[in-house]
Amino acid sequence: MLFLATPFAFILYSNLIITIVMITKTYQALKFQTYDMYTMVDGRRVLVAFRGGSLRPQINGTFQTSDPKLQEALKKDTSNGITFREIGSFDDEATVVEQEFEETTVPGITTVQAARDYILSHIEGLSASSMPNKTIVMAVAQQNKYVFPDLK
Repeated sequence: MLFLATPFAFILYSNLIITIVMITKTYQALKFQTYDMYTMVDGRRVLVAFRGGSLRPQINGTFQTSDPKLQEALKKDTSNGITFREIGSFDDEATVVEQEFEETTVPGITTVQAARDYILSHIEGLSASSMPNKTIVMAVAQQNKYVFPDLK
């Protein structure tokens, strides 16, 4: 098992199951029901809008993000701790499962046109125009584990 970590995401590789965990952080304005501010992310101004507050009962606005660059910018922002603060975080987990297919050897296919027709008849959602040349036909065949030994 391979484990990669950044401050914001953990990626676990176990055979062909990939689990990606993104951390969503919640920030709260300290004195405002609604509060708009800008912070710099990669040289661009990004709007941070705190919303959802009310006067009675006194609830200040909140802002959530799972963007690691924006989280880092908010952590370094000079307003952090003065007009807003981080109040919590939780993990969003997405699992991608890839199945390993056995190679399918298809004898007797000698032309690119015949290979393309075979692929089109066995894979839904593809069109002939999406595979206009031999390079793309062979790439699709390799991706779907089709082997054409007689194709030159």
